[in-house]
Amino acid sequence: MSELKETKEKLAKLEVSYDKSKITVAEETREVKALENKVKTLENDLTLHKPLADIKMILWTKIRQSITD
Repeated sequence: MSELKETKEKLAKLEVSYDKSKITVAEETREVKALENKVKTLENDLTLHKPLADIKMILWTKIRQSITD
């Protein structure tokens, strides 16, 4: 009977450690995804997509305005 109790206790401890490892993996996965998103954002900033788009919009606005004037 005590052997069964010991086995159940060991199983409970293993389940707790398994749950902790699942939580750790989930946290690491979230962290990796956040870092990947940050890398994409930084790459876009380095390629100057947004500033170039803003400059193009300003230039075309000025061109259209000068044509209508």
